[in-house]
Amino acid sequence: MKLVIDSNCLFAAFIKDSVSRLILLSNKFEFYAPFEILEEFKKYEEYLIKKSNLSPNLFDNLYFILLEQIYFVSLKEYEEEFERAMKIMQDFDIKDAPFLAIGLALDLDGIWSDDKHFMKQNEVKTYSTNDLLSMLKENSL
Repeated sequence: MKLVIDSNCLFAAFIKDSVSRLILLSNKFEFYAPFEILEEFKKYEEYLIKKSNLSPNLFDNLYFILLEQIYFVSLKEYEEEFERAMKIMQDFDIKDAPFLAIGLALDLDGIWSDDKHFMKQNEVKTYSTNDLLSMLKENSL
């Protein structure tokens, strides 16, 4: 299953050894994100290091392990859907338009997000963390 990963789901995987990390590291999903997520990550890096209670060295190791699980998508790859995504997200959270545009442009299976505004749009299916955890459990039986 090919999914766009929302920033908050990625950040949750850094904060603790959690369900989000389990999902991200599973081989059941392929994750995609805009390159801009790396800028957002840098903005919150100190906060994430503090919340994770990891040493900077261990955090850096985790950074490379987790980001290796994501295909980063350039604007050029989704720009033809960006305006449409902006119009859809303008009433919810316009900053998340790149995530929706990637889902539209690459015809992915959905978006992994626990943000309610993604669930308000009907263009790309939104899967919550609990949805993906249920899928993992079903496949492991």
